[in-house]
Amino acid sequence: MAITTYCEDADLLQYRPKILSLGVSSWQTQREEAFAIINRIIDARWYREIIKQQKFDIDPNQTPFNPDYVQADQLKRLACYKTLELAYMQLMKEGAEADAFERNMKTFRQLYNEEMDVVLAVGISYDWDASGSLTYDEKYIKAPRRLKRA
Repeated sequence: MAITTYCEDADLLQYRPKILSLGVSSWQTQREEAFAIINRIIDARWYREIIKQQKFDIDPNQTPFNPDYVQADQLKRLACYKTLELAYMQLMKEGAEADAFERNMKTFRQLYNEEMDVVLAVGISYDWDASGSLTYDEKYIKAPRRLKRA
């Protein structure tokens, strides 16, 4: 079954216990939008780069990034931060001065950006062979770049 989100309401409550009562029209929509944004960034900044570096016999245009192959728990915090950022963006008021919702949106945007950098640096567990289980060699650890002199 295809996943559509990396986090649930209960996960959001760990960061903001009263967030669900603030009047967001659809939390599922917020979580799905966060899911799509995260996948787009992972595809662009991780998946395609790994294919190039590891010289996999995969064409990323023919075999796109598949979120079903990711160990979803490793992206839960990232999804919570992005979902909360999107929710606060929806809740903020129009005006010249920043309100509390806008300040919270900026806080969660910063947390999301920091977490995304960490996730991409550490690597993502991805089921490259589509076997349904992750093996130790499917956890990507970024290799240091080495320059060779000619």
